[in-house]
Amino acid sequence: MKKILNMLMAAGLAVWGASCSSDLDYEPGGVTPVKALLLPADNWYVELQSASSATETFSWEPALAADGQLPHYELVFLAQPDGEIVYRYDAGSKTSVAVPHKELNLAAKAAGIDAGASGDFYWSVVSSRGVTTAPVEATPRCISVKRLFGFDVIPSTLYLTGEATEVGDDLSLAMQFQSTGEDVGEFTAIMRLEAGKTYSMYETTDASSRHFTIEEGELREFGADVKPATSLASVDKTGIYRVYVDFNTRSTIVEEVTRLAFYQRDDVGNAVELTYQGLGVWKLENHTTTEGDNRYGFLANISGATSYQEKWSSVNYNNNSAPTTGTSLDWWEIYMNKDITADGWWGYTFKWIDSEWAEKKVVTIEVHMDHTQNFFYHTVTYVK
Repeated sequence: MKKILNMLMAAGLAVWGASCSSDLDYEPGGVTPVKALLLPADNWYVELQSASSATETFSWEPALAADGQLPHYELVFLAQPDGEIVYRYDAGSKTSVAVPHKELNLAAKAAGIDAGASGDFYWSVVSSRGVTTAPVEATPRCISVKRLFGFDVIPSTLYLTGEATEVGDDLSLAMQFQSTGEDVGEFTAIMRLEAGKTYSMYETTDASSRHFTIEEGELREFGADVKPATSLASVDKTGIYRVYVDFNTRSTIVEEVTRLAFYQRDDVGNAVELTYQGLGVWKLENHTTTEGDNRYGFLANISGATSYQEKWSSVNYNNNSAPTTGTSLDWWEIYMNKDITADGWWGYTFKWIDSEWAEKKVVTIEVHMDHTQNFFYHTVTYVK
């Protein structure tokens, strides 16, 4: 009897050990396909919009992973219901996702629909877990769209020129746009523009390069284009303007920067205005900072279709460590954040160099919204 008990105990320990080993050493398991699509319905029509906030919600029934964890999903797009996958969109681990119209525009292009044209393509979902990917099983649904008038060939550089600009119409002096936004083809330039005169954009500083303008709020190209440009752009009021263009959608935003101010985290109510120096540069000279909190940022007043404030702030959500004299310039990169209430007044702020600020509370600040670097940035000089 004792021998039988010992054998049973040994067998139990072996099973327990195997179970523990299985738990500790993860091996990718199987995953079931997504079997049913929910939204949008088959033959759904979408007229794509250029606004970055424009999205379309896709949802589906969940798949199951053998290890009990959440599967990963990808939206897949096809030119034909039984054709090859031509475009993919990462949907994460949830069973629904809001897809930006910009992404649908790229998917439609990959499916062979021309810019500005209407057409059909198809979507489904694939599930995966680890290295295992399930096949497409849910019958692809048709989605009909009218594509945006985006440019199929997007320039890598862009220059602002014309009599309305600070540099005149000498193309060799044109201001280069910064490449901004998450997508290739989004550009921003900031410069004083004079009312009653015109401006435009070139791909390079060569006059034979592609030439663009803004007409009826839309980015257009002179020459061969879906909607060929016919006139140069202008503003109604002389001021400092931020010119934003997106070659993916032809969308444009031209807004006046009416004020730029510096604030400290513990003294936001006493923000101090910077003086515009020209060519996208502002300066605050010999400013006495307040004791206490070492965090700071900038507030821009913007006037366009509506008037609002922006935080011109750090690209980092939380700069836990202050910079040092050896920190690279990109730490002071400026991000234009339209949600000034995000994370209170401490989120995305900059910090002084503690070793300098401890001895010198008077500073000179320059904000460079130009192209002297490949990003917008600011500098701080500790005076005394």
